[in-house]
Amino acid sequence: MTAHWESFVPPYVITEEGGEEVAAELSRRLRQFNERSAGPLNIKRLVLTTRDEADTLIAGLLGEFFWNTLFVGVLWVDELHRGKKLGRSLLERAERLAAERLCDSIYLSTFSFQAPEFYAKRGYKQIGSLDGSPKGHERYWFAKLLGKSAV
Repeated sequence: MTAHWESFVPPYVITEEGGEEVAAELSRRLRQFNERSAGPLNIKRLVLTTRDEADTLIAGLLGEFFWNTLFVGVLWVDELHRGKKLGRSLLERAERLAAERLCDSIYLSTFSFQAPEFYAKRGYKQIGSLDGSPKGHERYWFAKLLGKSAV
């Protein structure tokens, strides 16, 4: 007798929910598990900005420190101000702050149409990629070891 795959699925219902409350609850529960496994996350948000004389935002970096790591989620430079070393300056500042917080590593992702060469020139090593995300392009993950981990 051949069993159908449905017979192995518990009688639970999977639903799609859009509530922030549920998303926060799931994140809280995963964080509790993670901290029981690896210690306090010690999360701290990092926001670095560059503004012009008119106080207009022209570049910025968003990141998050947790455990012994810095994740860089956003590094953006206004198109009119690219090539002026603003991105490099922001990234170097983030690296110094990570070192001060005794981080062992920094990681981030970028797309083929963004700046993979920029990160490679600054000592970041490609640790993964996903072709066709989005279609016709590639997503890359980079990491850089700091301090004793870099040796």
